[in-house]
Amino acid sequence: MIRPGEIAREGIQTVLRMLPWPTRAGLRSVGSPDEWSPVVVTGNYDLTVRRVLRALRRVDAWVVVAPSAGINVWCAAAGGHFTTHQVVTALKTSGVDRRVRHRRAILPQLAATGVLAREVSRRCGWRVRFGPVYAEDLPRYLAQDGKKSDDMRRVRFDLRERLEMAAAWGGPAALLLGGGAAGLKPAWALPLAAQGALLALAVFLAYDRLPGPRRLLLGGSALAASALAVTLAGGGLAALTVAALSSVLLTGVLTFDYEGSTPLEGASFFEGQDWHITLDRERCQGVYSCWEVCPEACFEKPEPGREAVERKVDLVHDDRCIRCGACIVQCPMDALHFSDGAGRTIPPDVIRRFKLNLLGRRVAGPDGASPD
Repeated sequence: MIRPGEIAREGIQTVLRMLPWPTRAGLRSVGSPDEWSPVVVTGNYDLTVRRVLRALRRVDAWVVVAPSAGINVWCAAAGGHFTTHQVVTALKTSGVDRRVRHRRAILPQLAATGVLAREVSRRCGWRVRFGPVYAEDLPRYLAQDGKKSDDMRRVRFDLRERLEMAAAWGGPAALLLGGGAAGLKPAWALPLAAQGALLALAVFLAYDRLPGPRRLLLGGSALAASALAVTLAGGGLAALTVAALSSVLLTGVLTFDYEGSTPLEGASFFEGQDWHITLDRERCQGVYSCWEVCPEACFEKPEPGREAVERKVDLVHDDRCIRCGACIVQCPMDALHFSDGAGRTIPPDVIRRFKLNLLGRRVAGPDGASPD
């Protein structure tokens, strides 16, 4: 049972999740783990650590918390804050190697963009597997001896996640708009705060489902709704102007990098929108690391019974690809890369070396240049 204090803490961290929330790195124990108990590794984002510990509350396990600058696993791995170095350092210094007799560690699947599994093994002797996307699926994953079903390896972005992202964007928007208005025109503070919260809710609940020029459609709807609300409330020209301007500004801010803030599409600011994932079937040896780490389940294994004949993976859902690069990073055969319609490519070593910034933009492309 979650205590009221924990609920309040989680609520605050959800609303302000754009900020780092570091917790102590090191070793945690759940239940009564022994020398053969599983070892789970995660970053030191406080909200994530507490959710992992909560998910494992009925399991005997060791949890190694690696330093990730207090940032959530996906953002930290993509941005270079949760990498091979952090994981190796945590496994070497946490003392877990003195507590267990095996050398098997389970990492979050969403860390695959930044942590090179085979390099961890080479540097410290630990065999790394990428577990499920969601911490809540860890008990089932462990009960199935590390076998992942399709639902464990794909990001869902369900209603709960949509509401969390709406709170993460809507909370600060409401505070900034309402707080700014409180010092200038107190009567406008509450309406503007409500406008920020409601528009954020609309964005993360419905934006990806809108047809056509969705930014224009959303902005126009927000403008019309704000104008109607001001008119019904008897507001004058000044209130109408402020409502209109705030609608346009909020729409721009909330949709500025919507794709990069959600797992639905490739980041809108990935330089060069024509880049897509390409599979070199001649190089593929059926290791299936791409299948294990892709958060959109773009890859499929051969049908049962054909593994002995054809071990190569199939890229059957490339339309789902969000260009996170996890499959490229993990493929030991370098059978995957980014390419575009002009015949240019971004080789695997570039994807492994250069990370994404906050706009989803890689700092280097082919030959060290930006892929524009």
